[in-house]
Amino acid sequence: MNLYEYESKILLNKFNFLILNSYLVNDFFFLNNKIYKIQVHSGYRKKNNGVLLLNDIKKCFFFFKKWKNFFLFKKKIKNFLIEDYIFFEKEIYISFFFNKNYINFCLSEKGGIEIEKQFFINFLKLKINYLIISYSIFDYLSNCNFKNFLIKKILKIIQNLYKFFLLKKIKLLEINPIVIKKNNIFILDCKIILEKNNICNFSDKISDLLNINYIQLKGKICCIVNGAGLAMSTLDSFNYYNQNCFNFLDLSGKITNKNLNILFNFLITKKILLLFINIFGGIVSCKKILFSILNLMYFEFKFKIIIRLDGSFSNYSKKILIEYKNLIIIEEFKKCIKNSIILLNV
Repeated sequence: MNLYEYESKILLNKFNFLILNSYLVNDFFFLNNKIYKIQVHSGYRKKNNGVLLLNDIKKCFFFFKKWKNFFLFKKKIKNFLIEDYIFFEKEIYISFFFNKNYINFCLSEKGGIEIEKQFFINFLKLKINYLIISYSIFDYLSNCNFKNFLIKKILKIIQNLYKFFLLKKIKLLEINPIVIKKNNIFILDCKIILEKNNICNFSDKISDLLNINYIQLKGKICCIVNGAGLAMSTLDSFNYYNQNCFNFLDLSGKITNKNLNILFNFLITKKILLLFINIFGGIVSCKKILFSILNLMYFEFKFKIIIRLDGSFSNYSKKILIEYKNLIIIEEFKKCIKNSIILLNV
């Protein structure tokens, strides 16, 4: 289902993205020095003069006369969006879309109608496996001369757009452009196509995509564990203290570093209070977990993290992670559970 621009912005506004003030009308209405946009499922509105800055009442009248009930690409135009006009310093292009069961991400330093003139080689193109490796995005924007504090803001918006993309079951999300004005970031134009049918359930999608055993639950404690027995024991221990877990998650020995990065950064989009990592290094090396946790540090998150590592490369990993004050490393399983309960009640 393809949404009109105004419908897309209503959804985005509910997720607290910055949207320009706008007014939806279906007949002649004049506001001076505003952008007028026809509402139609087409990316060629501006080239057809369907997007104009109007500061004259006569021009506004002829704009409505031309487009009211007109057919563009076999779609009848019934509504118009009137939006604030702003001068901006920079614009970028962002999109998420499904392709062969993978989520793809595209980023360009230039947006707007000029996007078509850009060689696709100049885009940052990542599959979901790479998307959550935030330093790829950071490096790309750094090379495009974006300042560090702006890059951090853009990274946060990308993370929120990813969360929005997953939660609303979107097939295509295209923001063209996102604009920057006085260090504020606004979504100027957008296109959203929703999935018509949700063929398989959410847990199955995550399990198949990341090659793990994943079951979505309803608690606030997120567990990352290797081994089904250890995972069940972890859930049972929390249930003993009347605490429900957010998920059952058993890492398989075949999981890659890329999929681990996806997993960690997918989980931080969820409303959890505690992340408990319980790994016995064997089929899954503690070194793999280490790299994913270090990548996680690029993001802002409010939940607490308790880590228990044992086995292959556990000592090496703990020596590095101990430098991070927002991580709690505990060696004994029972102490991990008790400290988790304490943190949840702080």
